[in-house]
Amino acid sequence: MTSASPDSHKVSRKAIERLLHPRSVAIVGASDVPESIGGAPIALIDRFGYGGDVYCVSRTRTQINGRPCIDSIESLPYGVDAVILAIPRAGVPDAVAAAGRRGVGGAVVFSSGYAEADLNGAVQQFELATAAMKYDLALAGPNCLGLINFTESIPLTFGDASPNRRVGGPSLAVISQSGAMSLALTYAAMAQDITLSYTISTGNEAVLGIEDYLGVILGEEGIRAVALLIEQIRRPAEFIELARVARQRGVALCVLHTGRGVRAQAASLSHTGAIAGDQEVMRAVLAREGVLFIDSLDELIDTVCVLVKCPVPSAYGVGFMTDSGAAKTYAIDVSDDIGLLLPELSPPNLRKLAKELPEYAIASNPVDITAMGLNDPSLYGRVASLLLSDEEVGCLVVSSMPGSALQGTQQVEALLPVLAAADKPVIYTIMGGQSPLPAENTLKILDAGLPLFRSPERALRAARNVMTRLRTVNEADSRVAPRQYGALNVGSSEPISEHEAKEILSRAGLRVPAGELTNDARSAEAAAANLGYPVMLKIVSAQIVHKSDVGGVAVVADKKELERVFMEMFARIRASCPDAVVDGVLVEKVVSGGVEIIIGARRDANWGETVLIGLGGVWAEFVKDAVVIAADADRNEILTAFGSLRGSSSMRGARGAEASDIDALVSAVELIGGILRATPQCAEIEVNPLLVLPNGGGVIALDALIVMQA
Repeated sequence: MTSASPDSHKVSRKAIERLLHPRSVAIVGASDVPESIGGAPIALIDRFGYGGDVYCVSRTRTQINGRPCIDSIESLPYGVDAVILAIPRAGVPDAVAAAGRRGVGGAVVFSSGYAEADLNGAVQQFELATAAMKYDLALAGPNCLGLINFTESIPLTFGDASPNRRVGGPSLAVISQSGAMSLALTYAAMAQDITLSYTISTGNEAVLGIEDYLGVILGEEGIRAVALLIEQIRRPAEFIELARVARQRGVALCVLHTGRGVRAQAASLSHTGAIAGDQEVMRAVLAREGVLFIDSLDELIDTVCVLVKCPVPSAYGVGFMTDSGAAKTYAIDVSDDIGLLLPELSPPNLRKLAKELPEYAIASNPVDITAMGLNDPSLYGRVASLLLSDEEVGCLVVSSMPGSALQGTQQVEALLPVLAAADKPVIYTIMGGQSPLPAENTLKILDAGLPLFRSPERALRAARNVMTRLRTVNEADSRVAPRQYGALNVGSSEPISEHEAKEILSRAGLRVPAGELTNDARSAEAAAANLGYPVMLKIVSAQIVHKSDVGGVAVVADKKELERVFMEMFARIRASCPDAVVDGVLVEKVVSGGVEIIIGARRDANWGETVLIGLGGVWAEFVKDAVVIAADADRNEILTAFGSLRGSSSMRGARGAEASDIDALVSAVELIGGILRATPQCAEIEVNPLLVLPNGGGVIALDALIVMQA
């Protein structure tokens, strides 16, 4: 969707609340054909049993389904809370203005052909937004499917929907910039028997955006999770603050962000911008506030199902119980792949479990109760109770075969008293794909308020997401205030060479190799003799950032080789970069050993300051073993992020490898993020590579880049 509003959030909260909770509704363009855009809202209002005043506005009909029709908006009673504009695009501007003059609180615009179509449409959308805001009218859309307030039975949409099966209890709100996908998410949630509070299609967001709706519904009781399908976050700073509010109020924001494959990479001179585009930066900032980013519709619905229906986990570990040895092995494989903790049970519980199982079964987590459950169905309940009692188990996944109708019924009857009473999340999984289950068993599970999945992998992925959010929220609550650092003493906004960048960072406390800037072969020879061979020669020019690409880096072993390499390097640079201003050649002592890491801090105009940590050197952009975190991350956050890198285990000394100085690496990340935050005129700081020496050896910045704000 595309926005073209003058200022997309300049309507009052009261106007938005009138749209979301209208006591009176008018349908403009009302029709007596239930399948039409003007007739569907009326049919839905009747289906939902809406209790407010309903007005039908039509110039061609005198009554619809027993309701009298009014011929114009001007004839409506003053102060109707919400109008549905089910009319062609040409009539929308006049209708919005007329509604504003009649004191209407909000309007839903279904029609399309605005900013999503062409420049002319964008101009018309701008005019539409201007008219709405003139009258403080909360306009939903255009090009939207409208919204449904399920809690109060208010459907302001033409999309087919039905009321919740159950009333009360924790609920889910769905907000989508796509109208069709808002309904898809709604249907999927209803199939999982999730109680819905809202479904909101924001469309082009000419006036009301995701942030406006969130700002209201986060203040309402009962909403435990919000499923968001987003193409673009238009007001990042506001969204970050709302994410913080949601975290503090215990509301989970679960985001499916579309368009990941075509994201724009950051315009940057550094490797950092090429590795971490807008998506990674956005995710790093929002995930820190407990926002879950989920990459498939199925996983999104599965996750919110657990979040809405289940209590908050008490620990990060997941217990897994099955009646299939292969399912047990599969659960281990999936958990390893997705980073889910399947903890060891306590010794007392392991002994109790061993007594419950046949002699040939292994007492462990995951646990396979074998076919003994067929002979003794009560075994399902006893083992589930035992797993739930373990302090390391914060969530339980029960994954069983359906068996015969009788076996399925016995299994359900044995499990439900235990699972329904659990004070931890429980996911009931009956394998077998979409093979039919006895309807009475399904209803018993759903009526007990339990998530019911047909795939153990889906259950494990949902559990992983719930645990990820729990960990993030706990870390946020215990976050240590960041250290304060002094601003960089840059001195000018002119391009900065590597030599200058290293001097600046060295003054800030980052260790760099011993070296000298030279201007001719003779002074280079003297510097090399002073430093001791072998030495590194690097061309120094603020205009040449990636020196290796143009032959501006070389290692020389002795005096005889140095003069030749020095002259050849200058010749290559003159040929490949004739306009570059060359300050000289940096002669540095070669530092050997250690692991090359990249640390790149970047200031984003929308999302603020972040730091990238990853495998460094010339392979940084190709391997892309990297993670992005907030620039004010504390040491625990940095360690957690580092631990997510594929290469981190070897740096910790796995499989006989020499352990690296991780503590010094963490300090370097803190320092680089801190000095970026303290230096507003700085756009980027990159150290690539940062050589992390064996434990106790510290770190050395072998190359550095500082980019100032344009």
